Amino acid sequence: MGGAGTVGGTRDADLFDAVDVSLWVEDFTAVTNALDALRASGVSDLRAWLAEHPGFVMEAAGWVEVLDVNEATVRLLEARSRDEVMGTLSLSRVFIPETAAAFTDELLMFWEGGTRLELETVLRTLRGRHVEVMLTVSRPSPEHSNRVFVTMRDVTTQKASQRALQESEARFRNMADHAPVMLWVTDVTGRSLYLSRSWYEFTGQTEAESLGFGWLGAVHPEDAERAGAVFLAANAEHLPFQLDYRLRHKDGQYRWAIDSASPRFGPAGEFLGYIGSVIDISDRKQVEQERERLLVAMDEAIRIRDEFLAVASHELKTPLTPLHLKLQTLARAAREGRGPELLERLPADLEVMQRQVKRLSTLVGELLDVTLISGGQLRLEPEPVDLGAVLHEVALRFDAESQRTRTPIHMELDKVVGQWDRARLEQAVSNLLSNALKYGEGHPIHLRTGRTAEHAWFSIRDEGIGILPEAMDRIFEKFERAVSERHYGGLGLGLYVTRQNVRAMGGTIDVQSTPGQGATFTVHLPCPVSDESAVGGGAR
Repeated sequence: MGGAGTVGGTRDADLFDAVDVSLWVEDFTAVTNALDALRASGVSDLRAWLAEHPGFVMEAAGWVEVLDVNEATVRLLEARSRDEVMGTLSLSRVFIPETAAAFTDELLMFWEGGTRLELETVLRTLRGRHVEVMLTVSRPSPEHSNRVFVTMRDVTTQKASQRALQESEARFRNMADHAPVMLWVTDVTGRSLYLSRSWYEFTGQTEAESLGFGWLGAVHPEDAERAGAVFLAANAEHLPFQLDYRLRHKDGQYRWAIDSASPRFGPAGEFLGYIGSVIDISDRKQVEQERERLLVAMDEAIRIRDEFLAVASHELKTPLTPLHLKLQTLARAAREGRGPELLERLPADLEVMQRQVKRLSTLVGELLDVTLISGGQLRLEPEPVDLGAVLHEVALRFDAESQRTRTPIHMELDKVVGQWDRARLEQAVSNLLSNALKYGEGHPIHLRTGRTAEHAWFSIRDEGIGILPEAMDRIFEKFERAVSERHYGGLGLGLYVTRQNVRAMGGTIDVQSTPGQGATFTVHLPCPVSDESAVGGGAR
């Protein structure tokens, strides 16, 4: 049959063949008669009846008479001519299971009085190749149901592309979900379209919370505005970017992350959005911060070392200079035979020399103590010690200095016996009393002892210059001092050595001070033995 005779005229026939979509004209008279017979026999649910009689679909397909097809159909079915199609074509010949399922929907459309059906299905060409098509079935009206018009559009390539895209996206998602970093994709507006599984596992956000711009909700509030601004600015210019921010982990803690992204472009160069990654860099950030801290500490240590060397050089020379001068003077007097003069000034010169030697010995002793402490070689020899007696004995050693500087020492000392290293305890008392005489010169110094249920304590209070609040913590560090070394000598080691000695004996030391009103140093020591057992020399 020719297109002109079927369609109704040469003009219509030309249009029929010119259309690049497969067109079919079919006669469903036999099919509608069969459906009417089923309805008359009492069938009310055609879908259920077809499920029980699966062979009916293929049988009904054989009853459909193809009245005409256009040239596009010839090409679609891979036929050599329209005559080959019309001479051999039966719907069942081009059917495969997927097509049979589509024809079932056609039968249901006729059964229910529909006039149009559109669906995707698969045909088998006359050469045996499977073709995916978009099928449209229409008829003028339910009352004129015998003549049916069918269009078929080959979507094989399109569907293959869709499947390839879906497979590519599936591979990307699978790769992204198993990648050791968090991956994300945005559209041209900057809205997040996709976040990998690792993002949700890290942040604890849901997909609904993260997509769009919801991911900013996991960024630290102090970083979110900056991060959003950098991202949107890059998005507007279609430029790559990198920024770091604090990202909330699902445990509620914020961790440092670095976010890097590159723009995506289509085949024609059109901007598609971004693909990026987020990497947890908290450990690296911590290492960098630690390195910076160590560099600062190293610079500070070098500064302190240089300052210490300058101070140590000055402090060590200070006692040596008068000692050297006194010795030169005595030697000259001896060489010149000035015996009476030599004897007359000898006691005063010896006192000066002894004081300088003592000072020199103290400085060297502090340096040796720091070496022992730094090397972990500080050793203790505990024994029963009367704390009040130790403070009294040390105070007597400073009696000459006290009188020389007119700095009276008042003592309220109780007998408090404990098990401590006597030499280290004497050194601690000596350092604190020496500081009190230095910084409280001319004002009374007060020594007290006492005990609680588990601790013994002593305090040394002066009424001198006091300590500034910002210096309270650092005065116990090596080479530190609360005042300028220009006005007060020393290496800045006395309080450091004192605290290390006290700590080694299991005790603590603290200070209270008001600038201009003096300072009070209090030492607490563990006292696990009773006075009675201590007097007897026994340790519990």
